[in-house]
Amino acid sequence: FAVLMGTHLLKDIINGSKMIILSSRQRHPPRDRLRFFCGGFLLSSVALFTMYVSTIYNMAIATSNSELIINSVIILFITDTDEQVFDVLMVLNERWVASMSRKMYDDKR
Repeated sequence: FAVLMGTHLLKDIINGSKMIILSSRQRHPPRDRLRFFCGGFLLSSVALFTMYVSTIYNMAIATSNSELIINSVIILFITDTDEQVFDVLMVLNERWVASMSRKMYDDKR
């Protein structure tokens, strides 16, 4: 359970932490720094909250190892919707997503 949840949510926790660190750089305007901080804080918080809630939920509900894994997979499937939304946006307007991604990449430099 811990390995499954950790491998899936660690990416969001690391990216959120990087955004928080990026918000401390003086080279960015205050508005962008605030956006980086809020986005990083929310991303990390949601990932950590998901891990906490799924742990509590699985400890209360799961009676066997197979139920524990099934519940974990269901929770991870539900939390994976942000990446699915990104894929839908890529299909609808790839140029807009590319320009926004380029802007975010340039801001990280």
